[in-house]
Amino acid sequence: MKKDLSHILDSFFDDRSLKKLLHTLDEYVHRTFSPIYIPIDVRETNEEYVIIAHLPNATRDSVHLQFIDNTRLLLSVIYDEQIETIDDEKKFVQRKRTYERATKSIFLPYPVSESDIQASFQDGKLIIRLPQRKTFIPIE
Repeated sequence: MKKDLSHILDSFFDDRSLKKLLHTLDEYVHRTFSPIYIPIDVRETNEEYVIIAHLPNATRDSVHLQFIDNTRLLLSVIYDEQIETIDDEKKFVQRKRTYERATKSIFLPYPVSESDIQASFQDGKLIIRLPQRKTFIPIE
């Protein structure tokens, strides 16, 4: 009886349709409950204040930057990916589409006008530059 039960359990968990269902469920839970994290670096010099958002899988068209009031930016990134796998031998086509949106509020260190903000995107990094408004006092 033990052998039969373990064989039944093994065959149950070896079933490909069940594995696919569990994989799909795992992907759904991961996408639903794992928000996309957008890492941000800040650099400050005497001349400018630089904010760098790291977006390695984003394209220029998927990145949107919105000016809110004069103290905040809203960064939105849309990841829309379509993958199609074709196996000619088995005449099998698999299509997979993922759509994710991430947003992040970026609070500015001081009020600025929209015309003072410069933004560029290259190599998966959104670089936002503001003129420096702080006055640094040399300490002797």
